[in-house]
Formats: sequence, C-alpha cells, structure tokens
Amino acid sequence: MRILDRYITKNFIISFFFCISLLMILGIIGDVLGFLDDIFKNDIPLINILSFYFYLAPFAFVNMLPFACLISAVYVFNTLSKNHEVTAVITSGVCLDRLIRPIVFVVLVLCLLTFIVNDRFVPSAMRKANIIRHEKLETSKNKANREIKDIAVYGEGDRIIYAKGFNPETNSLENVIIHKQNKDHHIVERISARTVKWNDEGYWTGEDVILFEIDPEGVFTKEPLVFKYTEIDIKEKPKDFINNQWDPKYMSYRQLKKYIEVFRFGESDALRRLLVDLHYKLSFPFTALITILIGIPFSIATGRTSALVGMAKGITVAIAYLPVMAICLALGKGGILPPLVSAWLSNIVFACLGMYFVYKKS
Repeated sequence: MRILDRYITKNFIISFFFCISLLMILGIIGDVLGFLDDIFKNDIPLINILSFYFYLAPFAFVNMLPFACLISAVYVFNTLSKNHEVTAVITSGVCLDRLIRPIVFVVLVLCLLTFIVNDRFVPSAMRKANIIRHEKLETSKNKANREIKDIAVYGEGDRIIYAKGFNPETNSLENVIIHKQNKDHHIVERISARTVKWNDEGYWTGEDVILFEIDPEGVFTKEPLVFKYTEIDIKEKPKDFINNQWDPKYMSYRQLKKYIEVFRFGESDALRRLLVDLHYKLSFPFTALITILIGIPFSIATGRTSALVGMAKGITVAIAYLPVMAICLALGKGGILPPLVSAWLSNIVFACLGMYFVYKKS
C-alpha cells in the first residue's frame, strides 16, 4: 500500500500545483481585463499593477485552494478509474476510504495552511492591496461614486469607529457608533450619531448625537447627553476610512474576536453578523476537505465516455456544497440560525454525505 499511497500522493500534488497556478493566473487575467481601458487611458505604471496583484496573491490562493483540491482529486481518481485501477484495488479487498487516505492527509495539511495564510498574511496584504487599488489604479470618477458599506477602524485615542456606510463623494459617515477604551481595553464612552460629516474647517461634525459614559462593568454611569449638532473628536481623515477599513474577511481570527469583545454594546444585528464571520473563519479552511469527500465518489466511473461524465459529475456535485454554505451563512446573519450553527452546518451535513458516498462506493 505504501507504493500505491506514494503514487496517488505524487499525482495529486502535481495536479494541485498545476491547478492552483492556472486558477490564480486566470483570475488575474480576468481582473486585469476588467479595467484594461483604465490602464491605457490613465497610463497606469506596470509596477503598480504588479504590486497590487502581489499583495492580492494570498487572498487569491486561499479562495482558489478548495477548487484546486477538488479538481486535482477528481482528476486523479477519475484517471485511476478510467484505467480500471480503482476497480482492481477495491476487488483486492482495499476499501475506497483507505484508497483516498493519502489525499485526505495532504488536504488536511492544506487546510491548516489555508488557516495560517488567511489569518496571518491576508489581512495586512489586502489592506495594502486596497490602498494601491484606490490610490494608484482607480480613476477619480470611480473613487467618488464608490460607497463603502459596514466599515470599522481602530482610531487614534483608543477609539473603535463603526459606520453602516461611508460616502467618499460627500465625506460623510452614516449610522455611526464610536467606542472609546481605557488602557485596560474596557469601554468607557459610547457615542452614536445618525451622520458624521467632514467639513471644510478640517474636523467632523455629528448630527443627532448621543453620548454615554460607561463603567468597566458595562453599566451606563450617567444620563446620556444629546446633541442635535456637535463636533466629534475623530482624528482620522476621510481617506483613512477608505484605506484602513476593517472588513471581517480581511481580519485575522484574533483581531475579529477582539473587535467583537469591544463591540458588545453595538447593534445586535451587526454583532450577530460579526459572530457568524468569526465562526466561519474556523470552518472555511475545511472547505477543501468537504469538496473532495463529495467529489471523489461521483468521479469514479469506467470507460472513456463514462470517465468524462464521472469527472464532470464529481465537480458539479461538490460545487453544489458552496451555495448551500452561502445560504447557511445568510440564515445566520439574518438571525434564523445561531452563528455557530450557520458557520458549521453545511460542513457537517456534506461531510456526512461525503463519508456515506465513499462507504457506498466501496
């Protein structure tokens, strides 16, 4: 079995590196074609384009890895099946679950790599990529018309600023919540405002502002102060809310967890969405493993024509897992499912289905 394990592992790794490289290259080409006119019209330097895709590479790698694993596993077992090697091995008394074990081990290592890259490298790389895209690649027209949703930044003075939206054209934040922390990271002040706008004098003015003082236990210590219009002490300028926005997709697990802890007094809907994103950061790396468990049993078919159909069937059935996962996440963010359940439900269901199909095929 060791010879067979090495043979399967070698073919899978070679196929994986080919697939992940091809998918990333095709993704870059497709993205470049999307703003090719702007490249020639605005004479964007090649170094800016290369720098942007260099920082985008970790994010692309993490998101392309499940598809690369799926295609590679389906291709390897479809080839073995087409040459009747799978049938011969199973007939000799070796179960399919034993046959796929070396690929499962490799994919588990890749799952761990996915979590590390997504947690350690993607957040900082994506912030740099967004800065390059906004300052070097996008035209001024595109900048002005782009409204940013659900942004949050760690501001100067130990402040966490959250806004439902930021309009770069008017330099205004909508539905703003500001939490000020002390040196022990306890929230001591909460400010909410309907709108906060940057004015020509160089400071932020809030409309319909309510200020709360909070003790370390989270209890309001005084009656809230209410202002129709007042100056808001925010050190950041409008460009900081574009370049340094905190999207949960680009935050590490630890950063997001810390942000949720200090955001516990925020809106319940926003907090629930953040909790779903937090649990999804742990469940997402297993996407590659789930897809191969689903795809391999369906890809096993004999005969040249059947082999092609089996390969297509394996990829199609495995990809069906992705919309189900998206629906579960949407149900969690909508409050229908608990955040933990919504992040893991699709993984558990399709993992059980995958193991059932593997057992049945054996």
